[in-house]
Amino acid sequence: MHENLENRYRERIWENHVAEDFERDVLSGLRAAQKSIPSKYLYDALGSALFEAIVLLPEYDLPRREIALLKRYAATIVATVGGPPRLLELGSGSSEKTHLLIEAAIERYDTVRYTAVDISLGAIRAAAVQLLERYPQIAVDALVGDYFQVLADVPRQPRTLALFLGSNLGNYPGRRGCELLRAIYVALTPHDLLLLGVDLRKNRETMERAYNDPIGVTAAFSKNVLARVNRELGTEIAVDNFRHVAIFDDSTGNIEAYLIAERAASYAMGNGRGAVGFAEGERIHIESSHKFTREEIRSLAADSGFEERMFMPDDDAGFALALLERRDDG
Repeated sequence: MHENLENRYRERIWENHVAEDFERDVLSGLRAAQKSIPSKYLYDALGSALFEAIVLLPEYDLPRREIALLKRYAATIVATVGGPPRLLELGSGSSEKTHLLIEAAIERYDTVRYTAVDISLGAIRAAAVQLLERYPQIAVDALVGDYFQVLADVPRQPRTLALFLGSNLGNYPGRRGCELLRAIYVALTPHDLLLLGVDLRKNRETMERAYNDPIGVTAAFSKNVLARVNRELGTEIAVDNFRHVAIFDDSTGNIEAYLIAERAASYAMGNGRGAVGFAEGERIHIESSHKFTREEIRSLAADSGFEERMFMPDDDAGFALALLERRDDG
């Protein structure tokens, strides 16, 4: 990083054991009665590139909906902070949506401190360089580690606007979502704000089409996690034996994504780890993406120590921004 940029950049790395965790989670998940691979492992370098292609698909309109709402409300949101803010984002913010909030903060307050939390050191540094070069008024803190790990230890600072955008809260369905919001609560001071981007429940066909595009980009994204297992663990899984499917579950409100074995097979797991067998039609669960109702957002906020300040749906109520305020009563 260039010296004059380093003056506005600070970095802290929490100890992690990514490789060990990956091996443990994959092996235990594939040996379970209901096979699964945690969704966070979809995002290696190739998986992240494929996801960037997904957001360009006409069927997957979540990012475009969110950007349109931020263009409409960014100035109002940053004004609600009441002074020069610290933007605390879960995920490295190199996308247009983060820029909209940064630019609104600079226009109103002339300065902004941006704190990014991400598990990937490479992603967070790339985002930081882009932001520092583009905005002379910004200072960047990079916090590298697991969300829960970092949030438990991040310094608290008044006038913080925390950001969890991209409908990523939907990847923490049920109790896990409340646990994450509670971790954000702990990292904030009373009356700090949290901005959520949430995908709302709509008709089944529309929701399922967003995760089953006809040209197969989402399928390639999903199947890449098996290719990653082969690359990093030396396994011998036949990736072409699996097909991607995503379905909406009315009982949970989740889009559930699976890789389904087309034929029965057994695969060596390498390095003396034995083998994993699949029956024909057996599924690997790889992702849950919850679709919210407004009532769920209100309930989730209340259960985790927040109150709703603003709820900003788009014109057909398919996506919304929810601005929550941290209560001071715990």
